[in-house]
Amino acid sequence: MPPLQVSYARKRGTLRISKMQLVVFAVVLILPALQSEGFLSGTELRDCMEILADCGEIKCLLEGSGNFRNVDPYSCTIMCEGPTWHSLPREICSGGEITCSPSVREGLLNLRHKLTRGISKVLSERCPSFLQN
Repeated sequence: MPPLQVSYARKRGTLRISKMQLVVFAVVLILPALQSEGFLSGTELRDCMEILADCGEIKCLLEGSGNFRNVDPYSCTIMCEGPTWHSLPREICSGGEITCSPSVREGLLNLRHKLTRGISKVLSERCPSFLQN
């Protein structure tokens, strides 16, 4: 069975492109974008925003500032209902935007872990029966 061929009519003749040439062409164009995670950058930012929201909820709760409202990238703060603001590490915000590099994401995960440990500490000190269940 002969290979699938695509014909492209031109004034002087026909240009034949094999299926393999199309695959190689597509890989050459798409592979660099996938390797640099160009298609995943929106997903990473969304992931960082979810981690930031978790941190905001915990921080506002621990500080007695009411519920988490928002993150202000210009002042690099977590805003609670209070009206209370809590500073974030400066590397998270740059030029009024949230940045989400792998190191920033790791820092956010560490912050969330630290805040979660804070909740566990408060619960163990104030509500020992809660942790026994």
